[in-house]
Amino acid sequence: MFSQPDWEPGFILTDSVQSLKIKTCMLTPFESLTDFPLINMNSSERLLLQFDDFNFDSEDYMYSITHCNSDWSVSDLHFTEYIDGFPENYIQTFDFSFNTKVSYVHYELVLPNSDFRFIKSGNYVLTVYNVEESKTPIFTKRFMVYDDKLFVGAKVQQSTLAKGRYSDHEIDVTVNFGNIDYVNPINDVHLSIYQGHRWDNAITNLTPSFVERKKLVYDFEEESSFSAGNEYRFFDSKSVRFYTERVQEIIRDSLDVVLLYPDVPWANQAYSFYPDIEGYFVPNILERDDARIQADYVWVNFCLQQNPFVDKGDLYLYGALTDWYLKEEAKLNYDERMGCYETSLLLKQGYYNYTYLFIPEDTQLASQEAVDGNFHQTSQDYYIFVYLYDYDYGYDRLLGYRKISTRGMF
Repeated sequence: MFSQPDWEPGFILTDSVQSLKIKTCMLTPFESLTDFPLINMNSSERLLLQFDDFNFDSEDYMYSITHCNSDWSVSDLHFTEYIDGFPENYIQTFDFSFNTKVSYVHYELVLPNSDFRFIKSGNYVLTVYNVEESKTPIFTKRFMVYDDKLFVGAKVQQSTLAKGRYSDHEIDVTVNFGNIDYVNPINDVHLSIYQGHRWDNAITNLTPSFVERKKLVYDFEEESSFSAGNEYRFFDSKSVRFYTERVQEIIRDSLDVVLLYPDVPWANQAYSFYPDIEGYFVPNILERDDARIQADYVWVNFCLQQNPFVDKGDLYLYGALTDWYLKEEAKLNYDERMGCYETSLLLKQGYYNYTYLFIPEDTQLASQEAVDGNFHQTSQDYYIFVYLYDYDYGYDRLLGYRKISTRGMF
């Protein structure tokens, strides 16, 4: 087999796209493009990887699977301990774009597949690399494989603290271990809570507030609270012939340009419900049948009508359109002539969600608050994962999972 990138045990892995010619990189459940990347180890569930390569010819791309601890550090497990089959192989499913202004090759990979299956639960990272440059990944994507052994009870509510009553969501969790034994619940059990697909603001390292025989209770006020944020914004670029909602102008050129209507801050407005798809996007094209290879790439211009921030910091677009991390190319700069923060991204045609995150220079904590505020009525999905350290093999088993939502609560 070819040599894959070397990740030393303890090295923290994140989502990252290293190649500028890789676009529309998605790792999702096979049946849904708008959900968290996780599967039940003892089921037929699968994940689907899709990405486009701005190239005229196909490349020899390979993938590798790495097991991680609950904090996304590389575990000590050898691949033979968590994979039954081949830990790396070629990506063999691809197709060429058809009748598009931008030429690209569309790749797909299903996980697991006929080459391997998972035999350990936990956090995983998918790495894709070119055979000719095997030590340099072109991108990495995180996902979870859980073994449904624990009962995880959870509820979300308005914060019980006065200061966050109308701006925060509080998550309370109860974990029932049943016939699963643990040695030390303080050191051996790890709880992670994610707000939607946001990796950057996860709550981790909570210790139980109560231990009742085989039941752990996590009942906190501030420690398990999230800023509620606001709904995601949206635009639809499925056509460059017809003006869809939120599109102000379309400039037809060698690369088409879609100018969105300027956004205004929502922070000082009353909360309004806008149905969203939790920050994801779905490639789509109105005039053709197969968006995978017939949707084109267009420049999408974003403009936020906002006076310069008093606090020093940086403003970013965020969501699946930025691969769920803060990309330099998604940073908005203030244009004095236009009186707004502005940037453009080259995106595949489709239906998109997005939001604005501001990072103050003094805290480096990304938040919607400066632009769109925090409102307890906001619809948010929360994903709760419970890990138990396995002393026999020396890794974090992912034995409990629960998804809860605030939809329809307020």
